[in-house]
Amino acid sequence: MSPDLVRGAYRGAARSWADDASLAYIPLARHLVAQLGGRLPGPRALDAGAGTGAAGDVLRELGAGVVSVDLEPDMLRHRLGARGHTVVGDVARLPLRSHYFDVAVAGFVLNHVADHVAALLELGRVTRPGGVVLASVFANERSELKEVVDERLLAFGWSPPGWYTAVRERSEAVGTTELFEARARAAELDGSVRSAAVDVGLDTPELVVRYRLAMAHVRGFVAGLSDDERRALVREAVAAVAATHEPFRPVVLELVATVR
Repeated sequence: MSPDLVRGAYRGAARSWADDASLAYIPLARHLVAQLGGRLPGPRALDAGAGTGAAGDVLRELGAGVVSVDLEPDMLRHRLGARGHTVVGDVARLPLRSHYFDVAVAGFVLNHVADHVAALLELGRVTRPGGVVLASVFANERSELKEVVDERLLAFGWSPPGWYTAVRERSEAVGTTELFEARARAAELDGSVRSAAVDVGLDTPELVVRYRLAMAHVRGFVAGLSDDERRALVREAVAAVAATHEPFRPVVLELVATVR
């Protein structure tokens, strides 16, 4: 069996992800965890597909003991001393005991896996009966601001890597309320999927561009440009975002489910 294209895609991306991409992902993690209503269902929490720890940080603020799982060791090593217990693992095959966690959070990781039902089954397996699974993905209605930044990248010679194309296809398979709820039902999770346009606080074109150019699928390309080319790309991308006169409010789908 050939290796998954997505494996290794985030290698070396931890610093740019934590410093810049997380400008959006930290508020998105807060919005997802806020679906708990400010109260944990218990002290044991899983941050699945943890990346550099956005959701785990919010869970710790609520008093949880957090286990962070990610497929990419580089991401887990970021701020390791503040992270607590970390485990390298695949969300679709979690190397964790069954029925252990009170809450499992999977923020924007399902779009990376080939089998969404298998991943949701695993999240349910490691969560105790009566515990809560929270999971989020981007909706298929993509932000215009992402598109205009991508257009400037393409004009400078960027082309989407194969793994990113795979991620887009996987995301589309859960990118509507109906599709996401169907996957959750197949995984025997009782809950609902809510759609929300989230204000992530990126209220200037410069911040939107900073976030987008730090994403793993473009980070290497941007780093390979000359200083002059990079400055020109940023200048043109900022102008393109400003010309839309649109706020950045990514539409996300959030699953809130109780484990049977």
